[in-house]
Amino acid sequence: MKYLIGIDVGTTGTKALLFSETGSIVKIAYRGYGIVSDRPDYAEQDPSEWYCAAADTVRQCAAVLKDSSQITAISVSAQGGTTVAVDKDGKPVRRAVSWLDRRAKREAEELCRGKEQNYYYLNTGWRLNDGYNLAQIKWMQVHEPDLFEKTALFLSPLDYLNLRLSGKAVSDFTNEGITNMENLHSRDWDLSVFNDLQLSRANLPQLEPAGTVIGKLTKAAALDLGLAEDTMVINGGYDQYCAALGLGAIHEGDIMLSTGTAWVLIAVTNRLVFDTDTFSSPCMHIVPDRFGMMASLETGGVSMDWFKNKVASCEDYKETYETMNLMIERRGAGADGLLFYPHLAGTTCPYWSKNSRGAFVGLTLFHDRYHMARAVMEGVVYEICEVLDSYRKLGMKIHTIKLVGGASKSKVWTQMIADISGVPVEVYDNADAAAIGAGIIAAKGAGYYENFEQAADAFRQNVVCVEPNQEAQVLYKKIRQDYHSGFECLKKFYDMRAQGVEA
Repeated sequence: MKYLIGIDVGTTGTKALLFSETGSIVKIAYRGYGIVSDRPDYAEQDPSEWYCAAADTVRQCAAVLKDSSQITAISVSAQGGTTVAVDKDGKPVRRAVSWLDRRAKREAEELCRGKEQNYYYLNTGWRLNDGYNLAQIKWMQVHEPDLFEKTALFLSPLDYLNLRLSGKAVSDFTNEGITNMENLHSRDWDLSVFNDLQLSRANLPQLEPAGTVIGKLTKAAALDLGLAEDTMVINGGYDQYCAALGLGAIHEGDIMLSTGTAWVLIAVTNRLVFDTDTFSSPCMHIVPDRFGMMASLETGGVSMDWFKNKVASCEDYKETYETMNLMIERRGAGADGLLFYPHLAGTTCPYWSKNSRGAFVGLTLFHDRYHMARAVMEGVVYEICEVLDSYRKLGMKIHTIKLVGGASKSKVWTQMIADISGVPVEVYDNADAAAIGAGIIAAKGAGYYENFEQAADAFRQNVVCVEPNQEAQVLYKKIRQDYHSGFECLKKFYDMRAQGVEA
């Protein structure tokens, strides 16, 4: 029997999964790390902690086998939008600047000057973001010129891990999509990178499709990971697209819905789609000739955490998700007329209303905390359905929602997603979708499967399908109209208040 390892390098920790070549999970290992924020708007990480965490978790996986040489290939899924600057020896010249960092506001504004409207979105698939690589590198050029000059390569976590493992700095198209540096049309670096940052191709990683064999482990990496030197290193991808692959969201009409602190949604299409009304982010999929359309609700899962911990709990009583799920199910669809807008930090796609704030609308003396909890759950789903509606307006197909994360553990929340969207929901019992996706990439790259579709089918985890309730679906359709109308009124109020205008 041959084995493979998928590594997921996340923002707060790294997880490694050991798979048999037939797709069975043999071992799971995890190691966490932190984020350094020693100044306002700063968020940094030590890249060596990613590598040490990867080495540690891989060693734990390899230890369950009699012979680690049975592990033939590894691949990495990684957080995107984070910048690692390394010198000619591949050593970081400073801590990595995280995608959570917001120091580069002025640099982002400067990069937009002289560009046609929506230049970055229409070319790279993302509006220029002060927290992603292009603006981060510009900040370094302006504020740390000595370190900028010392930098030989500007990398993302995926590229950095590939470099440490194989000695080659290689990235894939999904990973570079979020950097504001890759041109979706040419499938190459955007010319703005060379014009605005005075970089050359030698300063950037090589671009290769996910599943490409980069090489074999270096001697040092093999010792660190406890693997054989002839273990193949397979080019991986951006964690959200690896998760989509791990959930089997690979066909037109598939929707991946990852429900963590933020809720991330990726719709799979057969064509590249742009939308300058909602600015959902298009990108190439890991699967050839497929594309994704990505949007996120930043306060999806955190809205429920906020309500449980700060509203439903006090010193003498700590609310639990078990109790809430039980009691919420006893409240009817629509929470007896109560609406909640989960805009606790403003809202992004599809409204992009930075002035908006969270709100309960329709409270009466009849409502209790479980009505409110149900309204929070429903409000989050209404937001996701607004995104789905924007996709439908673009002619995109929506057949199945493949659900993973916190909401998948709640029977009532899962049913809400099906009822409100009117789309069947597939629930996966393993939350490690990104690492599973990396394992699929390793299996395909190692030649065990002819294509990603075959590999994804072999690695498919246990799935439960939840169908929409037709009666609830009819009720929710009317409620969603009220929800949308309410948002329009609230938005007007918040915008006027932000401008100092009396309503």
